[in-house]
Amino acid sequence: MSTEDKLIKRELEEEMKKIEVPSSLYDFAKNIKKEERQRKSTGKISRKRTFQVAAAAVIALGVTAGSAFFNPAVAEMASKIPYLGQVFQTKPVNTMIQDSLEKEGYKNFSFGMTPGEVTSFEIRIQGTEKDADRERDKITAIADKVLKSKGYDKYKIYVSYIPQVTLTKEEKELTKLGENLEATLKKLGYDIVYVSPFNSQIVVGIPKTETSLEEIKKATIQAAKNNGYDKVVSIEIVEEPNNREDIWLRYMRTIYEGMALKKEYHVTGYGYSYKNNKMKMIIKTNLKPSDKEAEETVIKIREEIGKFVESEKPNSRVKEDEYEIIIRDKNGDDFPY
Repeated sequence: MSTEDKLIKRELEEEMKKIEVPSSLYDFAKNIKKEERQRKSTGKISRKRTFQVAAAAVIALGVTAGSAFFNPAVAEMASKIPYLGQVFQTKPVNTMIQDSLEKEGYKNFSFGMTPGEVTSFEIRIQGTEKDADRERDKITAIADKVLKSKGYDKYKIYVSYIPQVTLTKEEKELTKLGENLEATLKKLGYDIVYVSPFNSQIVVGIPKTETSLEEIKKATIQAAKNNGYDKVVSIEIVEEPNNREDIWLRYMRTIYEGMALKKEYHVTGYGYSYKNNKMKMIIKTNLKPSDKEAEETVIKIREEIGKFVESEKPNSRVKEDEYEIIIRDKNGDDFPY
């Protein structure tokens, strides 16, 4: 270990006693040190780089800008990072939970995140009810630890099981057929998204950029006959996603996660509409106009979303897009402020 790393480690020891620190923290701290030395020696510093490092450190530690760990210059910059910006720069919480479960040895499970008055996380493991009962406390603790590490305080965790399903002989054969057809078509050089042989027809999904429709149909018919099946084949064009809309949807997921999982925002769900390069963001709450904290909370939600979008939008493909923030009360009516 270098002298610099040893010094950094000593500086972090007190904070590490109180906080569960990711293994990458030393790299963050080391980068901050280098940037600070550069600023002192040259009087210049990369604003973008410092912002990224400071943001990473804030997220990794989960501490306020007033922490003794930060020097004043870094602390001041960190304090300007929008709350939702910090959420956006980390992995989505559902991904973090799945990663944590896999790290603990859970492989066959499904995961769901459902909006509502309280966001529900449902984790279903493959097996029986007894398996779910046996693992419930451990799985709940793993998910709870991740959620708390991000400062969230409005959620419920449910652990259940996925009943084991035994495929029929026909289902197994059709599954194998689909795999064989897809492998054959790809080997012939065609761009294939999927092959579904489970209905009366064999459906082959291809992207819009693949133009060899008739050739693919003929090759599929022949490959199916070689596998003992004589079925009609149809081609389905799979539309490519709207990349600009996808960017906005990522923003919306961040907004929902960051707000629905914290009690102070009273957020219960979200919706959106994207047309003609304009994003209409709809934030649903459980507030009533008569609630004393309604106006203050709505204004705070609007400001947090605005700061987040304005910090991300200029550097993305949606920088020319317009957007509108609509916040609704418990009855589905728009708040006027």
